[in-house]
Amino acid sequence: MKGGTMNKLSAAALLALACQGCVNNPSTQAAAVREVDASQVGKCALISNITGKSLLAGGVATSGANALIDAKEQAAGLGANVVVVQGVDAGSMYAPATARVKAYRCN
Repeated sequence: MKGGTMNKLSAAALLALACQGCVNNPSTQAAAVREVDASQVGKCALISNITGKSLLAGGVATSGANALIDAKEQAAGLGANVVVVQGVDAGSMYAPATARVKAYRCN
């Protein structure tokens, strides 16, 4: 490997290590999106099925939390105010963490 490529790989590895345990802060809009149980959305309008993703490694809790924040960001952008979490996958070194949610607008 050339020196530049090695330096980029080293920097990426250091960044990944530094971010282990880092949970992203949600926007104000995403923070307002509540997680509810499926039994609580009977009179709500389904907006979309959403898959949030996180490329940051950091363990099951961290990567899953970041993926859920991404899903809530998307939900808020579509006008949803609640989500029902369908599943969270922590991902791996080769695949992003994902959080599958159903986004609803409830009055």
